[in-house]
Amino acid sequence: MAAVIAPRLEWLLPEPLLDPPTFSGFTAPVATLLARRGFQTDEDLARFLDAGATTMHPISLMADAEAALDRIDRAIGSDERIAIWGDYDADGISSIAVWVLGLRALGVEPERYVPSRWSEGYGLSQTGLTALAERGVRLVVTCDCGIANVAEVEIARSLGLDVVVTDHHLPGPMLPRASAVVDPHRADCSYPDQDLTGAGLSFKLATALLARHGLSVADLAGVAAIGTVADLAPMTGESRAIVRLGLQQLAATVRPGLVALLERSAADPSHPSAHDLGFSIAPRINAAGRIAESELALRLLVSDDRVEAAALAEELDSVHARRRELTTAAVDEARELADAQPGGDGPILLRNDAWAPGLIGLVAGRIADQRARPVGVVCAVDDELRGSVRAPGDFHVAAALEACAGLLTKRGGHAAAGGFSLVDANWPAFAAAFGNLPRPYPPSRALTRERPGQLSVDLVLPSSRLDWSLAAQLDRLRPYGPGNVEPVIAVTGMRVTSARRVGVGEAHIGFRMRRGLETFDAVAFGTPAERPLPEPDDALDLVGTLERDSFQGIERLRLRVIDYAHSQVSPLLARRLTQATPAPALAAAAG
Repeated sequence: MAAVIAPRLEWLLPEPLLDPPTFSGFTAPVATLLARRGFQTDEDLARFLDAGATTMHPISLMADAEAALDRIDRAIGSDERIAIWGDYDADGISSIAVWVLGLRALGVEPERYVPSRWSEGYGLSQTGLTALAERGVRLVVTCDCGIANVAEVEIARSLGLDVVVTDHHLPGPMLPRASAVVDPHRADCSYPDQDLTGAGLSFKLATALLARHGLSVADLAGVAAIGTVADLAPMTGESRAIVRLGLQQLAATVRPGLVALLERSAADPSHPSAHDLGFSIAPRINAAGRIAESELALRLLVSDDRVEAAALAEELDSVHARRRELTTAAVDEARELADAQPGGDGPILLRNDAWAPGLIGLVAGRIADQRARPVGVVCAVDDELRGSVRAPGDFHVAAALEACAGLLTKRGGHAAAGGFSLVDANWPAFAAAFGNLPRPYPPSRALTRERPGQLSVDLVLPSSRLDWSLAAQLDRLRPYGPGNVEPVIAVTGMRVTSARRVGVGEAHIGFRMRRGLETFDAVAFGTPAERPLPEPDDALDLVGTLERDSFQGIERLRLRVIDYAHSQVSPLLARRLTQATPAPALAAAAG
């Protein structure tokens, strides 16, 4: 007798709403989902759905923004040499590219400076500032960095350099003495949206500068969208507006560099998605800074030459492939080190001085996802140690590093990720201090996502509701990301026609399901080998996300399965046993 298949995860089913709301253009189940996500009126929802250029806040509301624009304008008018200084990750590179394209429209070709990950590390450095001063630069505009570089800004001043800081990381106790410091996290800044990334902030400032001159650049939001998605900005507020606008611009772009990048990395270059940005384009840009030179990716983003763009895109692909090989090896080593760590749910610190500094953030992210714990990964670079931290939603990385600031030479980051440097002599004390931080941190923070082994379900629907109307309604909620995750649907009422292992190494399961007289396809990617296969005619409940797929040129709907179980042991059995309850409660439960 075949084994009864139980859920692999604990399904957290939504609480019924006894008085489901209505929203124009949405059926009751999706309206219930929207209400659970905090929307109360059609007007409230419209601001979210229609996010774009018209829903953004005036940059004048941000502290020092006008001073920053005034100083840049003065440099342009006086023919001063301007340098754009950014970080070497996808957000930083996108930020620099936004400024390069914007200033080019004003007739200025700025210097661009990305510090060496190996010899300089994150943020401003004396080495780079000295080199820029010697090349005749008089104004340095930072993007995605600079807020923590109090000492380095003083060095810049001594070299005759003015600095405009634009950053989105948490400020320390003292702001740099720059010509302007633009950061929505400043204590005296009342800007309505603190969730802009470095690229998002650069976009707001660059477009405001262009507007002063009656100009605009078509692709700025498209470039900024890459950094916004890459840096895991919430897909709400202005970040959502930038990504929606940016995807429209990327779909229509004729800029050779962007076209070449999309052709190699987007599933459909004519209709790029936020998923393409986050899982294909951003990793390629990051790969350049991790194991090669960030300038490679930057040159591609701003290239206006088709031949050059094609060559750069091919080279970037090769770097990306090599980065994946190196990451796989490093993650395997890190997993062995993590296995030797004490149990619990507190922070883990892993150190291997042979790891490449460009890979430690990726390694930290992989181990953090696997262990659902905050993870710091550290390696040696010359005479110092460098580290990256990734963490679940109940652990604020930047705040944690600030708590250990006395032991660090550099630190920076935000809620989900951060980086730091320290001298080797401080390693034992830092390891003890960081490893003993409580979970959650800060202790007052509430949990923001389910625990390991749990799966939050957004909608419970009969299989008959998986149709094009539902797909169109869910498409209106895109782009998905933090703060607006893709709805997870629990589906009842289907029987198995066939189920088989597919793909390389038979790592996936392909399902052909039956609902009435129709069939419906589903796929479960990366399913463990020990997971039993259902047999024909088994009644299954499936949990997953609804997606569009193309088969032999025909578009179809399918379910991307996260978990499945025989109907008689599924958590949805209790729901089905409520069929005798009054109609309003039953409708709410189905929502």
